[in-house]
Amino acid sequence: MAVASPAAVPPLRRRSRTPAERRSSTAPSRSQNLISLLSSCSSIQEFAPIHARLITTGSIRDPLVARRLLGFFVSVDGLGHCRRVLSGTHLSETALWNDYMQDQLRDDSPGDVLASYRHMVGAGVALDMSTFHFLISAASRVMAVEDVGEVQGRMLKSGLGFSDSLRKNLMGAYAKAGRLREVRQLFSEFPERDVVAWNTMISCYVRMGMFRESLDSFGRMLADGVEPDEVTMVSLVSACAKMRDLETGEKMHLYIDENGMEIGGSLLNCLADIEAENDVISWTTLLCGYVKADRMDEAEKLFDRMAERNLISWTTMTSAYVQAGRYLESLELFIEMMLEDVTPDEVALVTALTACVNMDGYDIGRSIHGFIVKHGMTVEGMLGNSLLSLYAKFGRLDDAYSIFQHLPCKTAVSWNSMLDGFCRAGDVDKARGFFNEIPEKDLISWNTMIGCYTRTRSAQESFELFHQMQSSDIKPDKITLANMLSTCASVGALSHGAWIHLYIQKNRIQLDHVLGTALVDMYGKCGSVEKATALFSKITDKNVCLWTAMIGAYAMEGQAQKAVDLFSEMEATGIKPDQVTFIALLSACSHGGLIDEGYKYFHKMKNEYRIEPGIQHYGCMVDLLGRFGRLKEALELIHSMPVEADTIIWSSFMRACETHQNVELAEYAHKRLVEINPTNDAAHVLLSKIYARAGRWDDASLARTKLHELGIRKHPGCSLIEQNGTVHEFRAEDFSNSQSPEIYSMLGEIDERLQKERHETSSHHSERLAVAFGLISSNNSTIRIVNNLRICGDCHSFMKFVSFTYEREIILRDNYRFHRFSAGQCSCREYW
Repeated sequence: MAVASPAAVPPLRRRSRTPAERRSSTAPSRSQNLISLLSSCSSIQEFAPIHARLITTGSIRDPLVARRLLGFFVSVDGLGHCRRVLSGTHLSETALWNDYMQDQLRDDSPGDVLASYRHMVGAGVALDMSTFHFLISAASRVMAVEDVGEVQGRMLKSGLGFSDSLRKNLMGAYAKAGRLREVRQLFSEFPERDVVAWNTMISCYVRMGMFRESLDSFGRMLADGVEPDEVTMVSLVSACAKMRDLETGEKMHLYIDENGMEIGGSLLNCLADIEAENDVISWTTLLCGYVKADRMDEAEKLFDRMAERNLISWTTMTSAYVQAGRYLESLELFIEMMLEDVTPDEVALVTALTACVNMDGYDIGRSIHGFIVKHGMTVEGMLGNSLLSLYAKFGRLDDAYSIFQHLPCKTAVSWNSMLDGFCRAGDVDKARGFFNEIPEKDLISWNTMIGCYTRTRSAQESFELFHQMQSSDIKPDKITLANMLSTCASVGALSHGAWIHLYIQKNRIQLDHVLGTALVDMYGKCGSVEKATALFSKITDKNVCLWTAMIGAYAMEGQAQKAVDLFSEMEATGIKPDQVTFIALLSACSHGGLIDEGYKYFHKMKNEYRIEPGIQHYGCMVDLLGRFGRLKEALELIHSMPVEADTIIWSSFMRACETHQNVELAEYAHKRLVEINPTNDAAHVLLSKIYARAGRWDDASLARTKLHELGIRKHPGCSLIEQNGTVHEFRAEDFSNSQSPEIYSMLGEIDERLQKERHETSSHHSERLAVAFGLISSNNSTIRIVNNLRICGDCHSFMKFVSFTYEREIILRDNYRFHRFSAGQCSCREYW
């Protein structure tokens, strides 16, 4: 019977006994005495008298003595003397090293075998087929995949790479390590595959959890005319049991019976997993049928009617609930199963852990881990990955990493789960370091890391990693592209976003809801509302997210009436708006000064669509009322809110007080802002400006002094501008850009012109540096800038002046809206 085991060492060819061996069998005491002397020897100097006795007695020709001699020279680092001394044994150097390594394997010292291999290579000893078998076996035992690869390379150089027996052992070693690609490659190289090769391939698929592939391989094996043995059937029946595929499992049992195969212990245990009592099987088979057909109501009724349930019945239902996203019900049923004294297997535990990961189930997941430890279950494969995902999802990275390190076979799922944990924790540097260590990055690996950069607004790193991905053999999918479009939108990188759009078109990638929405959102947030509108019009299948993205694009541009008209058009199609849609719509009304429409949609949201207003909806209404100076009405709305107003709402209200010069209400808003966050720098700065405008210079100075006394530093402004495919970042008084001399020279030129017009010229805010850079870096094209803070009044006037004087359109997006400067005018109509 063929056995597919990477650790199986093929029997060596029996050698005829030498005279020395025959003498050693009749006179063991002499050799043993010399071996004892050799064991006590600790240096080459002490070896000299022993060497003389070995020669005079002829014991040096004893193979056992020769192996001990070799071990001695290895231990004292005396391999330089080895070849001269052992030449007296009349034994082949290669054979002697092979016997020595075989002894090490018998002593369960695979690491020593690999060390011996390096000694052999260093001493220039020839390697033969037996040597390679021993090496593969040793590397497999210690899961040293890199050593297996090195041995394989040396095999190919020695001309033994075409040996079927070596290929099979290599397959077994790679299979044990979970290296599916290498196993497949070796399997494809066999001119004719026997049962051992097929068994190794099938068992590898089962080990990796690829059960359907193992069954498909069995079909191809039969088609090739290769008869399976017990090892084949153990793997296949095990696959059926783990999949809970009763129908295929019964077919396997029938095949075993019809072919008169011997049912040994392992196969018997696997079959027992498939065939419990017949009545339970019939019910469970029907239950599986309902679940596969997505007929959950019938499945639940049938499960409730079952007089007796086995582990498969319970697991089928818990798994069905997980697949349907009903995680709480899955866990409740799992707990009920435990109370019924049904002991879960690996599949049941993996299902329960999956439910824990997808809901707030950390405590239950931790209890399941305790059960696994208590029952001495091996944490590997799907079970190990599920535990890893649990701890990574809930930020227990030390526990997650401990499990990761102890996994005997780390699959792509293992690496990606650990990477996701680092990304969720927001530790970008550690995540990137771990990402770089992943030996075989798949699509999920790239998407996870790019997604991390997108969430943390690390635009430049995101772009660089995307370019690296394109240089690899992994093609970006819709998730990759959506993430990249989100990055482009966050920093206003229009040329990058347009390139991605072109990539989508060239590769004929179908625009689904996610990708279509991402593109419209990108164009809208990059200040190209025209392209957003054109693309939106071409998409026929629009969902609420796409409609909302387009309404939001109009809102940011201050095109309120277009946003309102589009909302009406959406309602006419039967699409129901959600809370995000109303945020975009109310924001449009605020930017456009549509106070009546704002009230109308605010009430419509509550009364017609039954959507309770959130803090962002109230924020839009406060901003809208503040725009028209209806400050008391805005304050009443704030006080009527079901939740406490946040800093955004009070800041918006305070800015409205500044616009309409209501110092009393501004002081009240400042007081509330400081209560929420005493270190709010913007609140202190704004109050100082309000006092200054009111001519209360002492109060203005006091507010500024208070800022310094509290040790509060003003939040630094930052401006981004994309030029020639690169996003440049500027901060106030920034000299880090390589073109700083030219930038400040351009600012000097603008200041001179401003002075002639009697404009304020002292500020070197970040947006001014960005626009100066845009002027010297491009000719006649639109300058696009993204600000992290709201633009100040002086810089707003500066932009209008530049757009008129230099005849350039400037599109600036601050943290509130778009400002489109052209010919000395701004689209915001002096309210922002």
